[in-house]
Amino acid sequence: MSRYTDETISISRLTSFSDGVFAIAVTLLVFNLKVPQIPPAIVHQRLASVIFGMLPNFTTYIISFLLVAVYWTFHHRMMNLMVRIDTHFLWMNIYYLLTISFIPFPSALFGSYPHERFSFVFYVCCMIVVNLLSMTMVAYASYKFRLIKKDLPFTIIKYLFYRLLAAIVVFISSIPLAFYQLRWALYYLCILFPVNWAMKMYFRRYEKG
Repeated sequence: MSRYTDETISISRLTSFSDGVFAIAVTLLVFNLKVPQIPPAIVHQRLASVIFGMLPNFTTYIISFLLVAVYWTFHHRMMNLMVRIDTHFLWMNIYYLLTISFIPFPSALFGSYPHERFSFVFYVCCMIVVNLLSMTMVAYASYKFRLIKKDLPFTIIKYLFYRLLAAIVVFISSIPLAFYQLRWALYYLCILFPVNWAMKMYFRRYEKG
């Protein structure tokens, strides 16, 4: 038998590698916030207005940081359910990390062009891709308990799956709003976090009931 089998893939090493990518991604996000360059002669008059004008940049940074944190918690919960990893899931995880590491770019793009609808739509589409890959990983690992614990309550899988689906619905619904009022569309994304909390409470109550 070849020594290079699925059994040689270590869950702990994959988790450690993934954590490193997440850490780098959230660190790169802050580099998108550039200190404004204002001539010394007018800095006293202009500084406050320039900082206020950077509000979309700050909002994008906060939302992106929290989204990466949400994706990390999803990945952490999912890896805790795994009992083994096969080659297909390994490459799914690599593609997933590819999209995570890419997030600083659409964040920087929208931060640089906060009044362009295309930059917002591009940002949202990148997040949708992350969620679609997440759903694919959950579906693959849980199908006939392929990679997860056999005695795992399926309510947990449903919670992960529907939470990701809810996020996709929010992202998609923000796109038409962006063509009406771009700044509202950006702030609209903030409902992702109370939606996640509400779904967590619902499934926790459902599981107890």
